[in-house]
Amino acid sequence: MNSLQNKVALVTGSTSGIGLAIAERFSAQGAALVISGRSQERGQAIASQLRSKGKRAIYIQADIGEEAQVKSLVDGAIGEFGTIDILVNNAGPNGEAMAVGRFHELSAKQFNDNIQVGIFGLFWCCKYVLPHMIAAQGGSVINISSLSALRAIPKIGAYAISKAAMEAATRQIANDYAADNIRCNSLLVGTVRPQQADVSTLPSDLDVSGLDKVMQQTTMVGRLGTYQDVADAALFLASEQSRYITGASLPVDGGANGKIQYPDFTQHGL
Repeated sequence: MNSLQNKVALVTGSTSGIGLAIAERFSAQGAALVISGRSQERGQAIASQLRSKGKRAIYIQADIGEEAQVKSLVDGAIGEFGTIDILVNNAGPNGEAMAVGRFHELSAKQFNDNIQVGIFGLFWCCKYVLPHMIAAQGGSVINISSLSALRAIPKIGAYAISKAAMEAATRQIANDYAADNIRCNSLLVGTVRPQQADVSTLPSDLDVSGLDKVMQQTTMVGRLGTYQDVADAALFLASEQSRYITGASLPVDGGANGKIQYPDFTQHGL
């Protein structure tokens, strides 16, 4: 089943991690892909690999935190494919830009890096893509958000604020463009196990070795999420199967958002 046949998808931050998994999933379902990210070497290799499988794909280098680069990205996508049916706002801060620490410990640059990519990046992508969706009389915008938009998670305040703003943007875009047959939804992603190739994108002081054990207590399903879990949810929101869904925030978290983290009282004789 090719649920995205003849569709064109632009996925930001798609040279690794969740973005790459989404791009590959969409491509497998028939979509033409615009791969985007900072790493030209990885991006070109991914696009070339997809083309070798008979898929339509191009790579355009872009820093989503820079308006001029976003405009060039969209112009390049339109020049190649003529339209953009699906926009996935996935690009976000990585490495030290994640700014792990309490508020008073963060630098203005760390805070701004999160806002620049997480908020302005989304704004610029939508600003330049939405007119093409209006002209095509339809489209789907998918924002890759986080549970941190809803729940306090220690020491990632700048990131959480950018994701909370993304949630507000999701509802606003959905409402403003519903009459144009454009849907906008978000995925509230929980903790996802990074593949070995992506560990370098995490903050250097973040210990991921014990995550599996922790997640057995914080999720209902007792495991970390995978990139494919997120990609499958994104495919649903991109496809016609979700045609009556807009302005929604879908948790992809193994039930973490719906579980209160009480201790196991049976261990205390209760």
